[in-house]
Amino acid sequence: MIRRGRKEDRTGIFDLYGRSNSSGFVNREDYFARKFIPENVIVNEVNGHICASVQVDFCPLMINGRKLAAGTLLGQFYDYSRGLKDINALIGEVTEQQKYRTLITIIPTDSPKDYGKYGFEEIYRKRVYTISRSHLDNASYKGVSKDFAIDDLMKLYDGFVSHFNGYVHRDRRYWNRLIELLRFKRYNLAVFRDEENRPQGYMIYYIEAGKVSVVEIIYNNGTALTRLVCYALRLKSSIRLYTSENEDLTRAFPKIRYRLETTAVARINDLEMFNRLFNANARSSREAFALGGKPLYLSEEYY
Repeated sequence: MIRRGRKEDRTGIFDLYGRSNSSGFVNREDYFARKFIPENVIVNEVNGHICASVQVDFCPLMINGRKLAAGTLLGQFYDYSRGLKDINALIGEVTEQQKYRTLITIIPTDSPKDYGKYGFEEIYRKRVYTISRSHLDNASYKGVSKDFAIDDLMKLYDGFVSHFNGYVHRDRRYWNRLIELLRFKRYNLAVFRDEENRPQGYMIYYIEAGKVSVVEIIYNNGTALTRLVCYALRLKSSIRLYTSENEDLTRAFPKIRYRLETTAVARINDLEMFNRLFNANARSSREAFALGGKPLYLSEEYY
């Protein structure tokens, strides 16, 4: 039986995580402490036991200058011993429901083929750069510190993403929640200010055994980018840096290499309505996302 989640399902889903092979969250606490919202969960219950669960959150997505509500599927857990039948039935039902709830549905994933049968297309990819100290001619990180003000972060983010399409609109409430989340996850946030003390960029990163992972970097110019990268490299000899697919950092650091990773699939749930809204003639979700003529940007899935 597929039904809406309830508060009392928390224990069942907590146990289900242990029987699942989901890699979407580092551990159970990561999901239940920061993401679990019972009223957003849908479960597949078999003989009184929860065998699969999916959570649908909602976010404001900027598409071609308009703010649209998008559903995001996360927390996909299922009893691995029972195979894929329970989770496939659940995802089929949930994605069908989304056709009547939001114009856009996004699923963070690195396996886009798993969702093709539901009408989803590979939309978002990221460049993953590996940068070492030898790649930089200048190792200065002057002007970078961990002091920040939310107003500055909002202005930097809004200015940066204005060059993109398909990004999440972040208001003050979002930023307050994000800062709290970063503290919980022990992520770090550093800001670069120029000689006149004006914020010119920031990055969000975390430190692991062998390297630093920079999961978001926003910059107004090449100096901001270089100073932030240098600051990260002061901590470890190499860093892993994630950017949108169209950010070519080899212009600043010619020796670096990158790989592409799929990070999300998406579906326009009603193409006819989308085309009426934008006076367009898109024949697929991929065409719809490309209408704005700007590259796409989405970094929220790691939160």
